[in-house]
Amino acid sequence: MPGNPWPHDMVLSIEEHDDRLLRLLFVREAWGLGLGGVPALAGVVDLGESAPPAGFDREAAEVTWREEWAVSWQRFDEFDRQVRPPDAATRALLDATPDGELSSVFSVPPSTFWNAGFDSEAFSRWRRALIYRSLERQRAPLEESPERRSLPALIAAWEGGLKQIVQLPVTGYFAERISPGCLVVSEETRFDRGLYDRALNEGAAR
Repeated sequence: MPGNPWPHDMVLSIEEHDDRLLRLLFVREAWGLGLGGVPALAGVVDLGESAPPAGFDREAAEVTWREEWAVSWQRFDEFDRQVRPPDAATRALLDATPDGELSSVFSVPPSTFWNAGFDSEAFSRWRRALIYRSLERQRAPLEESPERRSLPALIAAWEGGLKQIVQLPVTGYFAERISPGCLVVSEETRFDRGLYDRALNEGAAR
C-alpha cells in the first residue's frame, strides 16, 4: 500500500490473554507466593474465594509454580525451533500410555495442584475484564496502536528475529526476550511508547 510504513512482509503475533499464563499469575496472587522474577499483577484484582489450602507447604508450592511457569513458555520457544520427533524415552512413554490418559500425562500446566484454592468464577471475571479493556483499545485509530507508535523500534526488532510479543497484566516496566523470536512485556510497557521502544531496543535474547 503506497505510503504505508509497515513492511509488507513483516508479520508479528501479539498474545494478550494466554489462559495458562493468566491462571498461574492469578493463583500466585491468591496464594501469596513469591514473585519468581515476574512483577505482581497490576491493579486491584478480585480473587473471590481463592486462597491457599489450610496447612499448605509454601516452599513446595513456590517450587511447583516456578516449574509450571517455565514449562508454560516452551510452546512460545517453538517459534525458534525445528520440530523434531520425540526422543526414545518420550516415544516409550507414549506407547505405554492408554489413549484415554494421554491428556493427563502430557497436559500443559497449570496442573490440578492448584484446584483446591482456585476460584474459577473470579478468575473468569478478571480475564473477561482484561479482554474487554483490549477490545475498548482496539476502537482507537490504527495509528495509535502500540506497534504503530513504536514502528521504527519494532521493525529493527523484527529484523533481528522477533516474531511474537506476549503481554502480561503485571505492574511497571517489564520486558524479557525469552528467545530470539519472543519478547514478553507488561501491559504498561506496551502501551507507553517510551517504555515499549526501550523493551524492543534492549531485549537481549537469552
